[in-house]
Amino acid sequence: MHLSLALAALVPALVSVPQDGTIPVLVVSGANNHDWQWTAPSFERMLEATGRFSVDVTYEPAKALADAATLARYRVILLDYNGPRWGDAAEASFLKAVSGGMGVAVTHAANNAFPGWLEYERLVGDLWRDGTGHGSFHPFDLRILDATHPITAGLGEVKQHPDELYHNLVRAEGANHRTLAVALSSKESGGTGEDEPMILAGSYGKGRVFHTPLGHVWPGVPSSRVSHEDPQFQRLIARGVEWAATGAVGAAGGAWVTLFDGTDTSAWRAYKGEGFPAKGWSVRDGALVCGPGGGDLVTRAQFGDFELEFEWKVGPKANSGVMYRVVELDGPTWHSGPEYQVIDNGYFGDKVDYNHSAGALYDICAADPAAAPLALGEWNRGRIVVQGFKVAHFLNGKLVAACDFGSADGKERVARSKFAPLSTPLQFMTNARGHIALQDHGEGVAYRNVRVRSLEGGSIELFNGRDLAGWTWIGPAGSKLEDTWSVAADGVVTCKGNPAGYIRTTADYTNYVLELDWRWNPDAGGNRNSGVLLRMIEEDGVWPKSLEAQLMDGNAGDFWIIKEFPCRTDKERTNGRNAKKTHGNEKPLGEWNHYRITVNHTFVSLEVNGQLLNGATDVLEVPGKICLQSEGAEIQFRDVRLTPLP
Repeated sequence: MHLSLALAALVPALVSVPQDGTIPVLVVSGANNHDWQWTAPSFERMLEATGRFSVDVTYEPAKALADAATLARYRVILLDYNGPRWGDAAEASFLKAVSGGMGVAVTHAANNAFPGWLEYERLVGDLWRDGTGHGSFHPFDLRILDATHPITAGLGEVKQHPDELYHNLVRAEGANHRTLAVALSSKESGGTGEDEPMILAGSYGKGRVFHTPLGHVWPGVPSSRVSHEDPQFQRLIARGVEWAATGAVGAAGGAWVTLFDGTDTSAWRAYKGEGFPAKGWSVRDGALVCGPGGGDLVTRAQFGDFELEFEWKVGPKANSGVMYRVVELDGPTWHSGPEYQVIDNGYFGDKVDYNHSAGALYDICAADPAAAPLALGEWNRGRIVVQGFKVAHFLNGKLVAACDFGSADGKERVARSKFAPLSTPLQFMTNARGHIALQDHGEGVAYRNVRVRSLEGGSIELFNGRDLAGWTWIGPAGSKLEDTWSVAADGVVTCKGNPAGYIRTTADYTNYVLELDWRWNPDAGGNRNSGVLLRMIEEDGVWPKSLEAQLMDGNAGDFWIIKEFPCRTDKERTNGRNAKKTHGNEKPLGEWNHYRITVNHTFVSLEVNGQLLNGATDVLEVPGKICLQSEGAEIQFRDVRLTPLP
């Protein structure tokens, strides 16, 4: 709905908390040196089109923001305003609401507003002030610096976005914003020749702040509306507003989307073509069948993180493949997209080449010989899971090949493969999203029951940046959570280390990627020991049954097996309950370290500062708590987030 809050007396009666689970948003507009009469309704349309928001618009913020009862009805404010000050009452009410936990989204010229209002400047972070400027309105790419933040984790690439590119923004004193993405302000466009911040995330008190200087629409220049009409911008705004409101974006594992149901080919087109091929590919007996001369098929849609399921059948010596993250470059589909091999293993004669056999990650990772395809003429079940630059191939329900293209091992595999020449111009498996392709490599191949679901946007912040909601303290009798654990205004969580104990999530988690930053206070005394307990089960106690990812100074990456939690670790590195890391990779005391812990069915891996240090197999797959230990010295945590896995 559209609501102008012109009459303050009517606001309490007209604005209500939605009963449908949507996020209530207030767009603040009414004055701007840009076309606010068009942009405010545009923001309303793009947010409500997602189905996740209910949006009201005020064109008189001096009245609307002064009413604390009105503000209490919203979870986030989107600022589309650059005009006169709002007045003491509205400004005080606004700052109080944000510092208390309301989110804020700052768009384009809202960072021009209110020079000299220091608190507003600290909230916004990066400001248009003396020395700031922009070049010509033109299309440009964004470069993601932090692809793990909830806003950017599922955003995908932003290519050739048409807009005005601000340069030399001025950082406000006391602001704590992080730059998540930048764009090159080219000298050819009148810019600086430097990368400039385009997506920022910060906080003001307990409130989260999303800021983008994108979204320029000039009065009287309808052609500039293309900045808002770009789906990439709309996706960014929706993700930024949702994060500012909730601390998370979306839910992992979207709904399944059918790509081929046995009759409808509308989800597909020819590679570098407009429509479905006029020859070659056909529908027969409920299957997509490859005939001569059709060329490769690609999905019309592009996908970033996804799960794909399909059935395939081949005839004698038939050969094909399913590629993904394909972009339409100068070469064929396999120049950019890794391949799930679809083939008759009889193609190889007496000795199967498992580096290129059915289910293999073609020329990168050999298929498991124990998981052979079914007999010729029978339907096999294929499954591909892609998350970030980690991929997994399944054949008839069994994992047959997996690779992390971002790891040292993955890069070495590419360097040894036929794709090595393609990695120099950054083509092969370097794109955050792309098409899914079915390869034409001759006749005798058929596909059916093809469906996909997005795995994007599943990141959950386990600390909301304001308090310790969602966590329970387990410690000595009479001890209190707030005596040991605290949350600072910048969202950093501090544990004093005494008394000994732990905090645990109130929710259970089974399969997930857990990421967190930690650092030790080098000036604090005590035993620098802590840990992350995974799949904690049974009753709370001093040492709850779980698998521990060690955080002790100098030992991060070790496993500790508590109360015989079922798992298997490397025998050569295991002594009793302790499985040592392969090598150390911690930073000096006082610096932030990053932990990436993957808990995936019966496998758990530990990565410290980007290097894989340990792994456990045959891990008991059971829902359990996540715990952080207090064990002797002051330790700090930040950016603790979890991405559920299917």
